[in-house]
Parts: sequence; structure tokens; C-alpha cells
Amino acid sequence: MTSMTLDKPITEQEYVARVADARRIRHSTEMEGGRTSDVARAEQDRYVRGEITGDELIALIKARHRDGR
Repeated sequence: MTSMTLDKPITEQEYVARVADARRIRHSTEMEGGRTSDVARAEQDRYVRGEITGDELIALIKARHRDGR
């Protein structure tokens, strides 16, 4: 996977939006009777901190499911 990692810090507004995204993802999983894995939570946390883009997060999730992790 080619990294598109962000070159500049995210804004406070973007950080708040990303926190809300991660919470929605986790809540949706819980509503379906599951729990987000520790690996997935770590990936989401990297996204929230601005270490990876949304596209990178999605690619990580798809790769993990494709590989059965």
C-alpha cells in the first residue's frame, strides 16, 4: 500500500470530527453485537491523531478482513 500519510498536522476542527467518526464506528459495531478489535481501535486512533488519512484507514481495515485478521 502506498502511504498517503498526512504531511501537516490536522486542525482542531478536523480532530474533533475524527473523534466523532471513531465513536460512530465503534458504536455501530457495538449495536450489531460486536466489539471493535484492539488492532482496529489502534488504527482508528492513528486516524484520529492525523497519522493516517481516511483512505489509509479504510485500506487497513479491508486488508485486515481480507487476510482474516
